Amino acid sequence: MYNVELSRVFVNMKGQGEPILFLHGVPDTSEVWDGAIATFADKYQCIAPDLPGFGRTQSPQNFDYSLENLAHFIDQLLASLSITDCVHLVIHDIGGIVGLAFALTHPDKVKSLTIMDTTFFSDYEWHAMAKNWRKPILGELTMYLMRYKQFSAAMKKSAPILTEGQIKSNYDALSWRNRRLILRFYRALDPVIFKSWEGQLHTLSQHFPTQVIWGKKDTFLPVALSKRFATDNVHILENTGHWPMLEQAKVVHKLISNNIALAG
Repeated sequence: MYNVELSRVFVNMKGQGEPILFLHGVPDTSEVWDGAIATFADKYQCIAPDLPGFGRTQSPQNFDYSLENLAHFIDQLLASLSITDCVHLVIHDIGGIVGLAFALTHPDKVKSLTIMDTTFFSDYEWHAMAKNWRKPILGELTMYLMRYKQFSAAMKKSAPILTEGQIKSNYDALSWRNRRLILRFYRALDPVIFKSWEGQLHTLSQHFPTQVIWGKKDTFLPVALSKRFATDNVHILENTGHWPMLEQAKVVHKLISNNIALAG
């Protein structure tokens, strides 16, 4: 396993109390959770890292993006932050994959789980943009040619009520270094790797309260996936796309709070 030097991992930490770990997706950084942190930091210790290669967290060229090592990264990160209590885990998109690998590997370290718009299934074929990213040369060309106009159009299609400021913030996070690492991330996450893991998803809700929140208009990850995480606690948000925590922040924060309360 190859580890990011933990001293060089950027983590936004605020508040005191039981820890909530927020894991972001693509092309986001920890900043996507700023609204949630502002809501919860008065009662909880909020922890939002930039994942390896994203935002202000650097990643070595040989970083291992396997599920096993992503779970190991989160475990080591929490240890480095002296987090010994079980965490309330809130995950989205690629962060969902990272978080689920951690939860399945260390169920004793999770107190509640909120899943948003992600995949962990071997039969799911990546959306069109991700399919291009997974292809050598074409992926590099697609990333190189991506400009704000094209990016904004794709975001608005999959998240119809995102503000222009939110879209611009996402695009600004898409540095050239980040674009290269997104390609590596997606190429490492071949759907076949989930085959030996996905059968364990039914165990999650046996260990801790588990809920799913999904934007009905998500064009990247179809709403049908929301029913496959082996929990009846599923919330489909109307007129909402791929970023529920930005598009319906108050609703999402309330649902997270309710799920935390179930953990006692």
